[in-house]
Amino acid sequence: MPQSVFDILLIEDNPGDAELVKASLADAGDATFRVHWAQALLPGLDRLARGDIDLVLLDVSLPDSHGLDGLNAIRIHAPDLPVVLLTGWDSESLALRAVQSGAQDYLVKGKLEGADLARTLQRTIVRQRTQMAASPKDSGQPRAVVVGLLGAKGGVGATTIACHLARELNRQTGGRVLLMDLDGAANAIAFLMNAKGSYTILDASADILRLDRDMWAKLVASGGVGVDIIQSAGPVCKEEQLLKAERVRFIVRFVRSLYQFIVIDMGRLSPFSARVAEDVDRLHLVGTFDVLGLHEAKETAHALGQAGFGSDQFALVLNQASDRPTFSDRELEKILGVRVEVTLPEARKDFSHASLEGKRLGESRTFQQHIARFAARIAGVEKDTQTPKPRFSFLPGVLRGAETRV
Repeated sequence: MPQSVFDILLIEDNPGDAELVKASLADAGDATFRVHWAQALLPGLDRLARGDIDLVLLDVSLPDSHGLDGLNAIRIHAPDLPVVLLTGWDSESLALRAVQSGAQDYLVKGKLEGADLARTLQRTIVRQRTQMAASPKDSGQPRAVVVGLLGAKGGVGATTIACHLARELNRQTGGRVLLMDLDGAANAIAFLMNAKGSYTILDASADILRLDRDMWAKLVASGGVGVDIIQSAGPVCKEEQLLKAERVRFIVRFVRSLYQFIVIDMGRLSPFSARVAEDVDRLHLVGTFDVLGLHEAKETAHALGQAGFGSDQFALVLNQASDRPTFSDRELEKILGVRVEVTLPEARKDFSHASLEGKRLGESRTFQQHIARFAARIAGVEKDTQTPKPRFSFLPGVLRGAETRV
């Protein structure tokens, strides 16, 4: 009879204790334990997000969490996964509070014995699986579709597109939408959407281990009916202040259960935005039709490829198309090496007029028609239709003869 194989995530900052656990489980007898080790809670959560873990063995005293904070974060992150706590103190009160907070068991480090540890973990996993099988949860629990907009260069209109797209997704589906501003340039989303709030993405990342629904409701600002906004901190929102991309990724994974769609203005490509992009379902590179814009889009697509993204993992949104003779999207795709998802017309004049009238988020009938088609494809509420093609008299020779590098 084949041995049972269990994947254990050990979150423990002491290398000696970690080696002791590994050694104790190496001689488990009738079961095999594969131990995945993280030295702090946030790296542990990141490993947990990749899946294939049967149980978490969690130290209650870590560099980035203490007491039951880590347990509470895991319960939010993976509510159905069994957690066994490790501690250096034999405390009945802590053990009771741990079980009341959702831990399956409580072990004292000085009392760990190989065979006993293996039996405890195996029983915990089997018991949890039996309980889940007896009362299965609805596997169709909604998870938000995460849409990322990444600017090939500044001034391509990614923020404006994000705002209009969020409103259109809400209009077409009635579902709640989150607009997340990760572009630290100017907190432009809050300005365009006339959203007033006291908190930013920095506040969410600074208290990540206590993040829950009630706290999130206090952090977001209203962008109108059905649309929430988590603001950027503006120019002071440096990447190092976000305390690692993993914290923002944790926020994205947490809020997926709260919304139907999440639209992220990701700013320009950087190591930070590339990491966050790993949690995006539909990644769109935004560029413009001028010669420099097309060149920047090609270079950014190449950089995404070097960062590990295949050309099938993102698509191109070309903005600010002018009225000139036509050429096909296929020709552009051949040159740039990226699928063209949608082309959006030049609408800056309309937006400027609206701004003069006090409307921060301008409106353009033609632009909105294209955004509506774009949103319909994302929401799956309409069959994919061909948007009007951009019109040019010629392609610059420097681009026409170029070979794609992605």
